[in-house]
Amino acid sequence: MSLDELIRHCKIKHFQGGGPGGQHRNKTNTGIVLIMPEYGLETKSCESRSAHENKTHALHRMRLAIALNVREPLKPLGEYRFPGSEGRIRSSNFGFPQFIAEVLDIAAENNGNPKPAAEIFGLTASALNRILGQEKIVLEKLKTLRKE
Repeated sequence: MSLDELIRHCKIKHFQGGGPGGQHRNKTNTGIVLIMPEYGLETKSCESRSAHENKTHALHRMRLAIALNVREPLKPLGEYRFPGSEGRIRSSNFGFPQFIAEVLDIAAENNGNPKPAAEIFGLTASALNRILGQEKIVLEKLKTLRKE
């Protein structure tokens, strides 16, 4: 889903962010809350004094929240592509949330085991674990998939 499409599916609310930033931050509604009623998800951002930057952060968090909470049926094996290079990808990469979603979809079909996902993406198990470890919430989600 493109960012424009994602924004169309979300309700956007603005609020005053607290913390350092001086008068500009205390008088303007630069904090952003994205609510996606379709999945019952909500993300917030108020790290920056800029509403635009906060919207970018909130969108990234929403994409990750969707990846963690919405399971899709598996695609044919030839359609999976690793969005990083040389077995690495940063969590700031635009393709990271989609990659996490696909890994979790595969793991969900394999009782929470991410090893088949590593094989499908042409990664070693340790490389995949390093990638998943960038966001602790992803590891927590894998634990819940194993318990289910």
